Amino acid sequence: MPTIHRRRSLFRSRIFGRATLSALLLLAFSSGSYAQVKLQLANPAGSQVMLTSGKKTLQFKVVPPDHLRAAKITVGVYSYDSDGKPAPTPLASYEKTIGSMRGGKAIDIDVAIPRAGLFRLDATVESAHGETLGKTTSTLAVVTKRDEVGPSDFGVGTHFAQHVTPPASVLLPLVKQAGFSWIRDDLYWAAIEKKTGVFKFPKSYDDYLALCKQLGISPLVVLGEGNEGAYPTLFPKSNFPLSADARARFADYVDAVVSRYGDDAVTAPYGGTVKHWEVWNEPDFNKISYAAYLSLLWETFGAVKDVNADASVISCGGGGSGGGPGGDCVVGLLKEGGLNDQTGFSVHPYMSPNTPERGYKTEGAPIDSVSIPTVWPYLKNFTADRVKADGRPLQVWVTEFGWPVNPKEPGQDEATQAANLVRSYLLSRRYGTVRVMFWYDFVDDGTDLNNIEHNFGLLHHDLTPKPAFVAASVLSSTLGKRNWARALVDEENLKAYQYGTDDPVIVGWTVDGKQRVASVSLPPGKYILRDWQGVDTPVTITAQKFQWRVGPIPRYLVPNRP
Repeated sequence: MPTIHRRRSLFRSRIFGRATLSALLLLAFSSGSYAQVKLQLANPAGSQVMLTSGKKTLQFKVVPPDHLRAAKITVGVYSYDSDGKPAPTPLASYEKTIGSMRGGKAIDIDVAIPRAGLFRLDATVESAHGETLGKTTSTLAVVTKRDEVGPSDFGVGTHFAQHVTPPASVLLPLVKQAGFSWIRDDLYWAAIEKKTGVFKFPKSYDDYLALCKQLGISPLVVLGEGNEGAYPTLFPKSNFPLSADARARFADYVDAVVSRYGDDAVTAPYGGTVKHWEVWNEPDFNKISYAAYLSLLWETFGAVKDVNADASVISCGGGGSGGGPGGDCVVGLLKEGGLNDQTGFSVHPYMSPNTPERGYKTEGAPIDSVSIPTVWPYLKNFTADRVKADGRPLQVWVTEFGWPVNPKEPGQDEATQAANLVRSYLLSRRYGTVRVMFWYDFVDDGTDLNNIEHNFGLLHHDLTPKPAFVAASVLSSTLGKRNWARALVDEENLKAYQYGTDDPVIVGWTVDGKQRVASVSLPPGKYILRDWQGVDTPVTITAQKFQWRVGPIPRYLVPNRP
C-alpha cells in the first residue's frame, strides 16, 4: 500500500487489465435546440449511505451553457437483483420542472427508498420537446445501523496518510457501517521528521487515529518509507535504510511514533490507539537482501517493544517474489535467524481475475495453486511447525487482498467484486489461519477508467456505494463472530457451509457464476432467507432436504427463532 502507484504482489499470477465503473458519469448530450447541459449529483460525500429507508432528498446541480427554458429532470430509482445486477425498469420515477434559468442552479428532488439494499439513480434533463440534454448516474444504499464494530478478522485498507481520501470524520463512520473492525494505514517517516531530530506530527495523523479510538476501530499502522529530505546522505540509491546509521535514525522515528500513538500512558485522544505495527510495505527483495530487512526488523521490534511490550510487530509487509504461498519473505527471514524478531508476517495474495476458490496455478512452489483453500492450510501448517521462543507460533496476516472492477476482463464487474469479497472472508473464516484479512481498499483511488489502481474500492471515488460495500455490511452483520462449523454441500461449483452451532447461519453460493440448487439437510422449522442486500424473506422448511437456489453472491439461511 503506501505508495498508490507502486504495487507489487508476491502472489499475482499476471498483470491485471484496466478497471472500473465510475460512480458519477457526467455524460453530455447535444440537441438541435440547446448545447450540452451538465448534470451532477451534489449531495455531500458519504451521504449516499443511509441507515434507514424512506425519503431521500437528492440535490442536482444543473449547469446549462446558455439560457435554458422549460426543461425537466426525471430521476429513476432502480433496484438490484440477487446476483447484483440492476433491474431493467425503475421501481419509481420522479419528475421536476426546471423552468427558465441562466447559469448553474441546484434542484432538489425527493425520492422514496423502500427497503435495505443498493439502488441506482438515473437522472436525465430533457427539453420541452423531449430531447435529452444531459444525464448522470449514481448509487445509494440503505444498510443496518451498527453500534459495534465488525468481526475481529475483518479489515480494510485506507489512505489517510496519503491525503487522497476525504477526512476521517467522513470516512471512518462508513468503514464501521461496512462492518470492518480494522483499518490498515501509514505514518510516514518523511512527513513526521522533516528536520533532523525534530518530530512533528501532522494533524491529519492525530485526527484519524483519535477517531479510530473513539469508534473502536483497530489500526494496523505501516512503518516505512525512507527520509531523504532529512537525511540525504543516508539514502543515496534506495529509500530503504541499508546502513547502520540509517537504521538507527529509523528506530528513532519508530520510537517517536510508538511513544505518541502506542503508549497506553499517553492521555491524548490518540494515546494507546495503535497496538499493531507492520514493518514497511512490500519491500523489494530484488533490490535489498533478507539480511538487510532483518536488520531493520530487529531495530524496529526492539523500539516498539521498549514502549509497549504487548504490541505486535508484523514482518514482510506483503513483500517477496515468486508465486508460492507465503512468498519467499518469511522463509528468507527464518533462514537469517529472524524467528523471534516478529509477532507474525504478512502476505498479499492477489488472485484477480481468478476466483478465491480456484486461484491460479503455480510453478516451483510447495503447492500447485494459489487459492484460499490451498494457501491458508499450507500457511497454517507452516506456522505450526515454527514456534517462537515464547511458545507461540507466528501469526499470519493478509494485509492486502482484493479484486478490482475491470470491464476489460470477462466477469470482473461490480457484482463479481462483491461476490469475491464475501466468499473470501467466508473461506478465510473456514480455515482458521489468518489473524486479520484486509481488503484493498475502501475507496477508489481515482476516476481514471484506464488505471487499475483507481478501481479496487468498495466505494466509488465520490463515496457512492458499490455492491461490495453493501455485501460487506450484510456479511458482517449476519456472520458475526461465528466460526466455521461444517460443510453441508462442498462441490466444485456449489458450496453451502454452516457457521456457528448453537445459533447457526447457513451460507450458500456458486463458484462458476451460475445459479444452482443446493440440497441441504436442515431441521424443519421457520427460517429467514437473506440476500446480499439484507432483504429478508420468511420460509418454512417442512422436509429435511431443502432445495435452495443460490448464485455467485452468497445468500444466507438463518433460523427464525422467537
